[in-house]
Amino acid sequence: MVRPAPVIVSNGVVVPAEAETVLRGQGLDPQRWSAGPDAWFAAHAHPEHKILVCVAGEITFFGGDERWPMAPGDRLDLPAGTRHEASAGPAGVTCVEAFRAG
Repeated sequence: MVRPAPVIVSNGVVVPAEAETVLRGQGLDPQRWSAGPDAWFAAHAHPEHKILVCVAGEITFFGGDERWPMAPGDRLDLPAGTRHEASAGPAGVTCVEAFRAG
């Protein structure tokens, strides 16, 4: 697993369209989604490698004994089959994500 790393931050603001452009440049098909305050995503796994960029708000991912808090500009790569769960921050979250074959 790769810990979040800053990407695409301009004056402390992440522009969702720029995040989408970067992921498209990597041959991916990004999608934007949002979740409300304190939304919970139960434990699950994806058959593909998941790439996620937080563009607004906050979200924390949990995998085993590890946790990965994310804020705007952070990127998280989850290898295919990685079991994880997540919790949106108190103001909700907006992310851009894409999948690639694992």
